[in-house]
Amino acid sequence: MAFPAILRSQSPSSVIHLAVIGCSRNAKGGPGRGSGLAAELAALSNVEVAAVCDVDDRNLAPVQKEVAAKSGGKEPRGEKDFRRLLEDKALDAVVIATPDHWHTPAAILALQAGKNVYVEKPCCHNPQEGEWLVATARKQQRLVQHGTQRRSWPAIKEAIGRLRAGELGRVLAARSYYFNDRPTIGHGKEAPPPSWLDWSLWQGPAP
Repeated sequence: MAFPAILRSQSPSSVIHLAVIGCSRNAKGGPGRGSGLAAELAALSNVEVAAVCDVDDRNLAPVQKEVAAKSGGKEPRGEKDFRRLLEDKALDAVVIATPDHWHTPAAILALQAGKNVYVEKPCCHNPQEGEWLVATARKQQRLVQHGTQRRSWPAIKEAIGRLRAGELGRVLAARSYYFNDRPTIGHGKEAPPPSWLDWSLWQGPAP
């Protein structure tokens, strides 16, 4: 679990109070990225997942139960609108695992509310959003960590260290590949928003 920056923002003996924003389920009904992070973080001794948030009513109860199972039975608060969580002075940080178009806006609002932020990839849609995020973090004097966990893996850090030390000689080119067998999401049809989804809040800043 790569979450060092925010965890180091407090003394080692103190408990970090977190909210996880975006707790979708995967296609098979199991934990998605946000709900998986919530469960992993809840298992840490110095972390309390105090709240979970999702615009889909169906996602809250499962993740609340998963967090309770990992944290000794204490169930986190559930919210539909993440802005209510930002008003909570007891929260130290938020984890953002929403759909991509909400990543930068939610992160900036959280920073302005005095929270440290862990935001999943991609942290922004374009360089301007990234610059706004960096500027806000500096202005608010808060920490932001982006979810590129592989950069924290020991083997990757060792490889980069060897590369920079010149052990590989002069590197002229590098190629990287990523393959994943993911099913199609299909083609949508116009329909009224379902009762369990806050469509306006899901859409948020997207056109």
